[in-house]
Amino acid sequence: MCITTFNRAQFIGATLESILGQSTNECEVVVVDGASTDDTPHVVSAYVRRYRSLRYIRQETNNGIDRDYDAAVEVARGEYCWLLTDDDIMMPGAIAAVLEALQRDPSLVIVNAELRDFELRSILQARWLNFESDRVYGPGELDRLFVEIDGWLNCHFFIIRREIWRKREREPYYGSLLLYLGVIFQDSFPAETLLIARPCISYRRGNMHTFSPRISEIIWNKWPSIAESLPISKETRRRVFNVEPWRHLRELLMWRGRGYYSFAEYRQWVLPRVRSPRARLIATLVALLPGVLVNTLLMLYYSIPGRSHGLMQRDLVLRELEDSRFHLRNWLPFQREM
Repeated sequence: MCITTFNRAQFIGATLESILGQSTNECEVVVVDGASTDDTPHVVSAYVRRYRSLRYIRQETNNGIDRDYDAAVEVARGEYCWLLTDDDIMMPGAIAAVLEALQRDPSLVIVNAELRDFELRSILQARWLNFESDRVYGPGELDRLFVEIDGWLNCHFFIIRREIWRKREREPYYGSLLLYLGVIFQDSFPAETLLIARPCISYRRGNMHTFSPRISEIIWNKWPSIAESLPISKETRRRVFNVEPWRHLRELLMWRGRGYYSFAEYRQWVLPRVRSPRARLIATLVALLPGVLVNTLLMLYYSIPGRSHGLMQRDLVLRELEDSRFHLRNWLPFQREM
């Protein structure tokens, strides 16, 4: 298991407890610390003294999450690497389920997750991937895999054969926060991919503040560039993700309502790419719309039963809109402080 961390003293202890409590002699845990300035070193060091399978590597500088994950895989000694976050919880029996799956010598294993609130007290979504049974993907089924997982998963859903990771290009994806996706979908796999339908991770919602300043860049620049570089058919990419979100009014409105599209994003990322006067006009107008108005209208739209693509997607969209700085619950207190 490979974990990268930065200033997560408040969370990483519970994460390690959930992993090391079910770990076996076949497992090691590598923690790469990107020069944390809080008590993270003390918290992790206490676990190192208790568990011989835990290795802690503290770096002198913060090199970013992509380089840190790559560094963790480089120093790992296992045949497979599970890229894990430093604030989520591994569910009981997760390691046993993965070890059983690895008996088939796959190239890649994907695990499901449950979505919980920030305090991990309430389950908001029982399954991130709405699968009731395990699935198997052959070496030539990269497009099918991309479609069925919607082209996007968090890094801690993947267990990849270390040899495959090390043979693939990684440096082009440094700084994107999406290194794992670039590596995984860079080419077809020599062996099968297994998807475990049962949730193995409790995902903590609302703890993305470390990456928030970069999300707009990922949406408008990094992810479209990475998606275009993958050996996925154009038809598949269109089905899963618009690599040109600025061309679609609904997507522009959604990103505006969530707080990740403004006139600043328009000028920096969209304007250089848009050639059509009509598309440019639409993108400009959406960027100038009051964010709180867009958020409120979208909340009303997705609150109407039957108007979206299924209950789980509707609930997920509503939660994302509720997290926005433009949501009335978040916006009104900010206005009072001004």
